[in-house]
Amino acid sequence: MGNTGLWLINTIFNSLKNRRISKNNKLARGVEEYKSITVSDLFPPNSCKDSVIISGGSQNERLHISRELLRNAYNENHPVIVLHTANNDLENVILQNGLGTVVNERNKKFDAFTSFELNEIIQVVTDTCKSKYDIKPAARYVLQVVYDLLLNKGKKPYFSSFANCPFFKLSDQITTRLNNGSLSQDVADKLNSYLLTGQTECSKIDTFFCDMRSQINYLSASDPAGAKAVSVLTAIKKNQILCIDIRSSGNSMLIELIVNSLTIAMNRGCNFSLFIDDVSFVNNDMLKNLLCQKSNHKNIIVSKDLYALTGGKEDVFSTLISEAEKTVIFSHSSNVSCDKWSKYLGEYEKIDVSYNNNSGWNHNEKSGYNTNSGQTETLKREFKVKPEQINRLSQNEAFIYDNTTGSLIKTVIL
Repeated sequence: MGNTGLWLINTIFNSLKNRRISKNNKLARGVEEYKSITVSDLFPPNSCKDSVIISGGSQNERLHISRELLRNAYNENHPVIVLHTANNDLENVILQNGLGTVVNERNKKFDAFTSFELNEIIQVVTDTCKSKYDIKPAARYVLQVVYDLLLNKGKKPYFSSFANCPFFKLSDQITTRLNNGSLSQDVADKLNSYLLTGQTECSKIDTFFCDMRSQINYLSASDPAGAKAVSVLTAIKKNQILCIDIRSSGNSMLIELIVNSLTIAMNRGCNFSLFIDDVSFVNNDMLKNLLCQKSNHKNIIVSKDLYALTGGKEDVFSTLISEAEKTVIFSHSSNVSCDKWSKYLGEYEKIDVSYNNNSGWNHNEKSGYNTNSGQTETLKREFKVKPEQINRLSQNEAFIYDNTTGSLIKTVIL
């Protein structure tokens, strides 16, 4: 058989071999590619209680999925607390589809203490911005006095009632109630005893409520009963969606107030989802810890760049994504973030083929020009999804990782 015949056989053999290698590499990489998938197929109704991460892309791309997640939760009567910073489009999705309640400066229907018991009010006051106010346990006695006086007057213990309370005149109020017969001597004596026990904390409590009122006044109901005010706890108890515009990630008092309310809901055994829309939590330990802890609540974290949102903290980033049932990764402009997502999606062993060609004149008895070609196979580790592939994703195109099945797909979300 001549050189031409051997060359042809060798070429066919290598072609078949390379096809097999290519197939094996594709299987080892484990990335399925689909032309498109609908958002409703991606997130069916029974996924409303899943933890989900959506990172990258445009606001419209993220909003498209957010709408489906919130609609599923509404249809399944699953409570969701949504925190965002002036995302009017997200608010409109909720309002226009009748999915829940939106509280902001245009709709002041928020009252932090609605549905709270006394011990829970005490917990929130003493734990919110704890290092700043350093309110001691004795404060509970002052709050007990306010609580009892409100009930005695036939009022509910709303946040606004506490915030507007003249803490340094409580003794005068007790005397006035005693004189007009609203309180018995025994009750008045008990309240005065409570007030004496907690008097060292009065100034701290007064400062706390003064600062809190100024920070959340833009969404707080001045007349909670008339406005049918809602709180985080009432929304969760009634299986509702409550959307809160926190204005800024630096609004620490409001954020900690909400986190403490969510903690109370968890202590009551309530199931809910916390939906975070581009709210930075890197400088708020309470929010960060809530998002990272395992409990009976789920996280939905939506951000134009999750890694940036964590402040580049590897432990926080890895904890959040490891807890998510499903992660949707759109295009990212940051090379650092693309690298982090690429590493998260993992590596595989790729069969790498290198070719060698040797040719030249043969000066033996049968002289002529000979060509010898061959190939060498080696194993090397390679990213399943390279950083540049994340960076170059087109509109509505995404990599989607399902943590429960271990599947990784690339598709266009319709």
